[in-house]
Amino acid sequence: MPQLRIEYSANLPVGDHLRPFALTLHHALAEIAATDVGAFKTRLSRLEDWVIGDGDARHAMFHVDVRLLTGRSDAVKQAVGQCVLDQAVKMLSDLADGREVQVTVDISDMDRDHYQKQVIAGRGNIV
Repeated sequence: MPQLRIEYSANLPVGDHLRPFALTLHHALAEIAATDVGAFKTRLSRLEDWVIGDGDARHAMFHVDVRLLTGRSDAVKQAVGQCVLDQAVKMLSDLADGREVQVTVDISDMDRDHYQKQVIAGRGNIV
C-alpha cells in the first residue's frame, strides 16, 4: 500500500525524470497519508498509443492514479491529490516544450478487508 500508477503519452520527454518524481511522491505522500515510505509501489507506463481531443500531435497527457487503503478522510485524499498534481506540474513545466499537457490525478480506495500483502525476503546476492 499505497500504489501509484503513472501513465504518460510517449510524446512527453519525461523518462529520466520519472524515478526521482516517484521517490519525491513516496516521501511527500507518506507524511500526508501517515504511512511508511517502504510500503509504496509505483508503476510507470509509457503509452505508445493515445488520442486526446482532436488528435493534434501537440496534445500530451500525464495521469497519476493513487490507491490508498480505506479509512483515510476526504481531507487527506484531497491533500494527497493536490500534492501529486503540484509535483507533476512542477516537473512537467520545463518539459512541455510546445505541447499542451493534460495533467490529471485520481485518488481511490483499496478495500482494507480485501487487500493482501506478503513480503518475501530473498537470500543470497543479487547479480
